[in-house]
Amino acid sequence: MLDSLKPKFLRKDSSDEAAQLLAERSFAHSDDEGHHDKYKMVYWVYFIYGIAMLLPWNVFITASEYFAKRFASTPYEETFQNYFSTYFTITNLFTFALILFLQNKSVFSINSFIPIFLNTLIFGILAVTVETDIEGTGYFWFIMALIVLTGGTTSFFQNSVFSEASQLPPMYMQAVLSGQGIAGVIVAVSSILSAIAANSDDVPDESTISRSAFLYFLSAFIITAAALVGRLVVVKLPFYRRQMNIKTFVQEEIEELPVNQEPVKVLDVVRKSYSLIYTVGYIFIITLMLFPSITSLIKSVKRNSIESGRFFDDDIFVAFHFLLFNVGDWVGRMMPISSYFQIFQTKYLVLLSTARTVFIPLFLVCNVIVSGERKLPVLIGNDVVYFFLIWIFAVTNGWICSLAMMSAPQLKTIKSGIEKSMVGSVMSFSLIVGLAIGGSLSFIARWMV
Repeated sequence: MLDSLKPKFLRKDSSDEAAQLLAERSFAHSDDEGHHDKYKMVYWVYFIYGIAMLLPWNVFITASEYFAKRFASTPYEETFQNYFSTYFTITNLFTFALILFLQNKSVFSINSFIPIFLNTLIFGILAVTVETDIEGTGYFWFIMALIVLTGGTTSFFQNSVFSEASQLPPMYMQAVLSGQGIAGVIVAVSSILSAIAANSDDVPDESTISRSAFLYFLSAFIITAAALVGRLVVVKLPFYRRQMNIKTFVQEEIEELPVNQEPVKVLDVVRKSYSLIYTVGYIFIITLMLFPSITSLIKSVKRNSIESGRFFDDDIFVAFHFLLFNVGDWVGRMMPISSYFQIFQTKYLVLLSTARTVFIPLFLVCNVIVSGERKLPVLIGNDVVYFFLIWIFAVTNGWICSLAMMSAPQLKTIKSGIEKSMVGSVMSFSLIVGLAIGGSLSFIARWMV
């Protein structure tokens, strides 16, 4: 059967087309169990994976009011968000670089069960420590240790999930991305609801903030536990097992075909896509430079007003800004689905990414509350204007990033399937580099206020 297909492969001289035809041939003539994803169980497991993938970062940055109370009277009381961003993103960066190196040497393989299990354990520990009296510098470095650990586990988890999703039909990659988009929204909503439900007093006390933190640490634990259970279930599902076996079958058959494939160098891919690499990297440099290290310090201009309601208290106000950002980011990620919001010309994407620099001075002149005397005046003294800035800031983050990530594999200079796969890895690495640089620059942004 395969002999009759070989002439077609040789004429096309493409291992990617060979793989596609082999896969189609295998699907078309197979009546094995698992041909369909029954009840969409595999799809929803990967959707939960997407949520669990971004939970570690979102939980740590959203619990700002809780950590501020625990780190009170320490040198990190006002800068802990900077440390969180820097340590998490740099750990994520170096772990990801190590993974790429090991994959290049063909000596790397890890099951996503391990990082999911570790993250589940970490969230369980966080929920327990809320009910303890641990605080101060010791607690700060304990949290930093957990952040470094989750930075590493998140890299392994992302690599494993995206590697598997690429072997499944495209809708399963979309499931992961959709889950990522909604992860921040879930954490922010739980933060607001728990803060409101915990205590209706006008001024939230320490017990109120701690109870709120416990509720969304618990929520994070439940979601990662669901991802853990999903992992145990999905590996036994006929559809998943069949898809993984087909991938192995296709690779083995392609190796028997005399297809010439020149090696692809990373530097060549970088040279062909450097504009989009810059676009994605710079997007997240600006985002992490300001969010959440600066934006979480921006409080309502009505916070000390007697007539102001519960919404303008620091915990609710800051939590709402997280919700607004995450909803905006998710909306931005969904916008490219419509042709009205599709911009794939590289020069325009570079311009849009660079234009986001304007958010640096705009947020610095908002009502940023810091100890000591401010260097900059408060020029934006309106909460509505501030929330509008957060919305545009978030939407452009998700929108431009999605456009750039979608554009890279479609570049005319990126032709083979190997190049497309490599440019995806390079773009992902650029994103992480942008996060790391932005987290480091957040210290400078804080100093500029």
